[in-house]
Amino acid sequence: MTKLIKILAILALLIFVTGCEEKPIGEKVVIKSTKDMDPRLKAYPEAVEWYENSDSYPEAAFNLGVLYHTKIKDYEEALFWFKKTYENNYLDALNNIGSVYSDLKDYKEALTWYKKAISKNIIESYYNLAYLYHTKLKDYQNAIKYYKIAIERESSIESSIKNISWLYHENLKDDVTASAYMINLIEYGKTKDRTISFLKEKWNLSDETIKKGYELQLTMPGLPRRYKGGI
Repeated sequence: MTKLIKILAILALLIFVTGCEEKPIGEKVVIKSTKDMDPRLKAYPEAVEWYENSDSYPEAAFNLGVLYHTKIKDYEEALFWFKKTYENNYLDALNNIGSVYSDLKDYKEALTWYKKAISKNIIESYYNLAYLYHTKLKDYQNAIKYYKIAIERESSIESSIKNISWLYHENLKDDVTASAYMINLIEYGKTKDRTISFLKEKWNLSDETIKKGYELQLTMPGLPRRYKGGI
């Protein structure tokens, strides 16, 4: 009997030792990024945490993309992290990928990614696409098209209104429409006196042109709000 007990005890010990070699049930498995951490991230304490969570949380990878794009200015790294984020179905990354390509002066790729973003209803891309057509590609008709959509969708609306105003003034020489948009900015917090002074002194517009611009602003389509306080 004593011999049997010893044999059972030995078997139990063997089972315990063998079991210890298996991964415990329920143990947390942390998947590290296959990309080694960039030493430059150590200068940004929050970035280390983003890196450590980048495989599990798309927002963390997205934040790394923003950091590389706007702070470190390493556009290739920014693309790596934004594309990694997009692969995890974080659609806001589409707009940022377009912006990185724009900064790289690869405007064809920038257009492609901005349009992808628009197809996914990322409204910020309407303004960015308009700005690209306006300032880089000098395609003013497409710039107007997308500025107008940005205004209707209220995407960076004040910048969209200001930029389309400048486009009409500088590039298309249509000062009635240009002043209409500039006057509309009064509805968004610009003071009437400073706006009228700007139109007269900087753009050298006549009272008649400014009046026509004000009247056009009251009726032209696509404006979410209209300034009705008179000039």
